[in-house]
Amino acid sequence: MLFFLIFIICAILQIMLPWWIIMVIPFILALWKSEKGSKTFISAFGAIFLNWFLYAFFVHFKTEGILTVKVAEMLTVKSPVVLIFITGIIGGLAAGITAITGHYCKNLIKKQ
Repeated sequence: MLFFLIFIICAILQIMLPWWIIMVIPFILALWKSEKGSKTFISAFGAIFLNWFLYAFFVHFKTEGILTVKVAEMLTVKSPVVLIFITGIIGGLAAGITAITGHYCKNLIKKQ
């Protein structure tokens, strides 16, 4: 459930808001709906990884690979596909870490 909430809300809000919304939404949703720390991290990581991966793949095909090839060359990455995976991993890590932070904040609030 947490996976789908993060995926859908972030996909919609990223159209209108800055990229760092992927860190605010998982934090808030983890405060509200998290159960276990590992499950919370994996849900947020997976949702944003998939979100950014699909969007990067969309941009790759829309620009016929021109943009991703040039960015891959600038970053000395061997392949645009590797760049797309790295993009997803960076977004997933950012979301996963903030989601687990939200989970631990929820645990702190419950203990007090």
